Amino acid sequence: MSSKYKAMRKQLFVDPKVQGALVGRAVLYWVVCIITITLMLLCWRIVTGAARPIYTHFSDMWFFYGPAIVASFVLLPLIVVDIVRLSNRFTGPMLRLRRSMRALARGEHVEPIEFRDTDFWQDFADEFNQLLVRVQGPPREEASEQTPHAESESSEPECETAAV
Repeated sequence: MSSKYKAMRKQLFVDPKVQGALVGRAVLYWVVCIITITLMLLCWRIVTGAARPIYTHFSDMWFFYGPAIVASFVLLPLIVVDIVRLSNRFTGPMLRLRRSMRALARGEHVEPIEFRDTDFWQDFADEFNQLLVRVQGPPREEASEQTPHAESESSEPECETAAV
């Protein structure tokens, strides 16, 4: 495998269904976390503070906790990008494996696959390559090395091999 191919992937968002679900779930967790913290702080202020109208609690909370909410808004895109990059380490290999399996099912010649060192599921590539050898035979460079040896064995007369 060329070192160019083993370099960082150019496209990080390769499987919108899986990666989109992960990003959506992370954003949902973030929203639920912000709402939960806000409600907990509001209840805490109402229970422990002086009796006053509820809207005053919101303005006080914004003054004290607004910077934390703004900071979380700033961090959210970084978290989303990190989730996409991390998920690329398993969606990318599965996409390559799926393409190779489809090509193999169509009867096309498929080269052995190799995942990047940082990718998850390295064993899938090894197992697929073992299956590939079983279905297609050894890779072409190995087959060409074995050809002269195979021809010398096949030069024996047919009737002798049939009798054995």
